[in-house]
Amino acid sequence: MKNIFLHPGLINYLLLIGIGIIWGLQFMFNEWALSSIPPTTIAASRSLIGAIILSIFLIGQRRNQSFIQSFHGPWFFYFIIGLTEAAIPFSLVAWGQGQIDSGTAAILMGTIPVFTIVLTKIFIPKEQLTKGSLLSVIIGFIGIWILISPTSVSGLQNSLWGELAVLGAALSFSISLILINKLPDISPIATSRNILIGASTYLVPASLLIDQPWNIQTSILSLFFLLILGTMCGGIVYVMYVMLIVRAGATFTSLNNYLVPVIGTMIGIGFLGEKLTWSTIVALVLIIIAMISNELGKSKEAKSV
Repeated sequence: MKNIFLHPGLINYLLLIGIGIIWGLQFMFNEWALSSIPPTTIAASRSLIGAIILSIFLIGQRRNQSFIQSFHGPWFFYFIIGLTEAAIPFSLVAWGQGQIDSGTAAILMGTIPVFTIVLTKIFIPKEQLTKGSLLSVIIGFIGIWILISPTSVSGLQNSLWGELAVLGAALSFSISLILINKLPDISPIATSRNILIGASTYLVPASLLIDQPWNIQTSILSLFFLLILGTMCGGIVYVMYVMLIVRAGATFTSLNNYLVPVIGTMIGIGFLGEKLTWSTIVALVLIIIAMISNELGKSKEAKSV
């Protein structure tokens, strides 16, 4: 009798859940690290540690010659994508979470697929906008409005700017997804490492100039959470992500978009004592429905081809 724990389908689901948990946990780790570390330094450390972790993985995976070759490529694009996929999102999420709770940040980052649909239509006009995609955009933006409208109406300016910052991070990440299509077909892990190196070239100097990390009075606990952010959320999760794409395909792997907002919200409530309001619940449900509508639209389009 075969061991059920070695069944390929089960391993795929475990990887999917693991990715969702790690990316859902990042909002809690961000919030804890922010207690004594400035946002720019958090973003810089996360990208730099992530690049180091992925480099170590590549060294273990490849021979020295192959590792050296992994640095070859269009570095102009790596620097641009590093700005949009890591430097800007890492900074905006870290700053935004200084103003809003982790659950709200997780839900707002769940809008990445919605923004991607809109940007794809703008920058790749040949791409057809299916009914499912159009519906997902409408539902998604209704969800965003429900989530941020209470703070905009009540005049809580810090919260509103924090929400807009996280939305800006989601928009920036969506831009990077389109730019990544311009990259050559090489190892996804090497690509991720090179992108994080590109991001570090912006963030590390910014941290040195703005925050002067040597003057930061922090705690061992905050440094521990910073290390987790870089190691798990910037390094290990990319290895898991690539493994799952190879094993189960990009469509199955994209299901993590459903998990991250839910997990991030539940962790914020369970571990950070955040309140679950009706606007949060409705926004979360609508954004998940938006993502499902998009996936259904893709499935129907694929069947009709």
